[in-house]
Amino acid sequence: MSGLLDLLEKLLRSERDEEKMRVERERVKGEVIDVTEDTVTMECKTSIFEEGDTLGYIKEGKIEPLGVVLTGGKFITIALRKPIDLREGEVLEICECEVLVGYDLQLELIKKIKQNELSEFEKKAVEHVLGTYSLGGLRRVKPIDVLDVREKYRLDESQLEAVEYALGLRDGESLLVIGPPGTGKTRVIAKIAYELYRRGERVLIISHTNRAVDNALELLPVDISLRVGRPEKVLPDIRPYLLSYKARTHLGAELKNLENEIANVKKTIHGLYDLKDEMRRVGRLNEYRNKLRIFQNNLKKLCERRNSMLRNECEKLVKAAKIVGSTLIKSQLPPLTSETFDVVLIDECSQASLTLALLEMVKAKKWVLVGDHKQLLPIFRTLKDKDKKKQETLSAFCYMLNKYKERAVWLRKHYRSNYEIIGFSSKYIYGGKIVPVENCRKIKLNIKNYPRDMEYLNPDIPVVFIHVNSVESVREDGSRFNDIEAKIAVKIVKVLKNLNVRSEDIGIITPYRAQRDYIKEILGDDNVEVNTVDSFQGREKDVIIFTITSTRDMTFVEDENRLNVAFTRARRKLIVIGNANSIRKEHKLLSTFLTYAKERNGYFTIRL
Repeated sequence: MSGLLDLLEKLLRSERDEEKMRVERERVKGEVIDVTEDTVTMECKTSIFEEGDTLGYIKEGKIEPLGVVLTGGKFITIALRKPIDLREGEVLEICECEVLVGYDLQLELIKKIKQNELSEFEKKAVEHVLGTYSLGGLRRVKPIDVLDVREKYRLDESQLEAVEYALGLRDGESLLVIGPPGTGKTRVIAKIAYELYRRGERVLIISHTNRAVDNALELLPVDISLRVGRPEKVLPDIRPYLLSYKARTHLGAELKNLENEIANVKKTIHGLYDLKDEMRRVGRLNEYRNKLRIFQNNLKKLCERRNSMLRNECEKLVKAAKIVGSTLIKSQLPPLTSETFDVVLIDECSQASLTLALLEMVKAKKWVLVGDHKQLLPIFRTLKDKDKKKQETLSAFCYMLNKYKERAVWLRKHYRSNYEIIGFSSKYIYGGKIVPVENCRKIKLNIKNYPRDMEYLNPDIPVVFIHVNSVESVREDGSRFNDIEAKIAVKIVKVLKNLNVRSEDIGIITPYRAQRDYIKEILGDDNVEVNTVDSFQGREKDVIIFTITSTRDMTFVEDENRLNVAFTRARRKLIVIGNANSIRKEHKLLSTFLTYAKERNGYFTIRL
């Protein structure tokens, strides 16, 4: 155990140092207008911070945690993480530091584990994960019904099995749900949470991405569910679930009138700022300062009143919430810092590091980890040794899967993509453990009259490999791009749009940032999502164009987890562009895919 913690601690410190350099480059100055024991209001010359941002301030070369933004804009109010010695008029260098705080929390947890400073509640989770814990077999408890939460679909056998095993957990037990793409894991998460709520248990739904949390919550009744996070980062349909939305709705006209007063005072203060030079010129600077101080004091009182109203209402809503959704780091910050739960559900757990998952597990008595060990693992930018086994050890889901194989269940039926698209991953990556349902054969791209010289757009050929005689180039930072592949991808997008395929339904994926940036530049359509594989997990599009980019060293591209993510994002059409001559027998997965496409008449050559 100590060796693993030492490795994680070393990695986290390296990652923190790199993140620190990034946030320092984006710091801005803020002047303290008002400070109380638990809030501070500041004026920022550059308005970049919004409600929900986690801020820090730079002091003697170190970034110290400050708190979470309650109200954004030019004047920001921050709920302090702890009391801080600040004075009105003091100028701080502040920066957004949520990721940095995440590293600090993980390092703090490692320290508590090593020094045996855990509470009795926390010890149970840590012992379960890191100790020599022995558990009996899983037991099943039937839900009230076998329909999903919206009562539209009947759960299939494997989905129902996962729900029953989750309901059968005792305190101190975990369940691992292996949920490959399109197998309904979001529906299962929502059903588990809802059934636990029905029997009086409190549930925390967690993921490292906002979208995964939102997808689960939007299936649940809004009156029992609460979303903690930044308004601009959640899906539009999730707004009524938001803590800030519910707090403002409950406070109604009283809060609205108060915020109108605050806005008017801010406007007056801004007007006074514009008069400063003129008042100095005519010798009335003291009069100006006294007048400004009166309005600043008024603003201080109004902000204190507003902040107190919001804080009290938020605390009441959090305490009353039966199902709470949040990202991994937000769940560790106010107002969820000291909240505990009966069960924590961690989605996309394969991408969570062991210590990041532990931060959530110590908040609950029972744990359901949902992930896919065949998709992306935790990203450590400073990890020089890219040994796959080491990465799997650092992944919370892979680590727990190796330790508790008997506590894992598979979701086995795929519903989302064309039969041939998912068929490759089903056979060559999942070993036949997932099977597309028959209806997947009907999922095809709905286009007609495609150009005769672009047979690869034929809806009856859902899996395509386009060979181009291209050569990679390398950017100064070492990232790769491929001019020919990029131009072909852009050409295909333009033709698809002319055939009435919406930009929003098309995605372009590449392993490399340089190729992503180049394609974005020459495409000129922000509605077509262009991104790296590592940023596309959890996303899906009708059409996915995957540009291999590399023509020399294929090690990075050939990674099974990375290719699996790229190949399983498409619902109706998967187009892979690359130089087939660069794919050799030792590139087992790529060469297998090449054969797979050829067997289905999906191999084409383009010459520019």
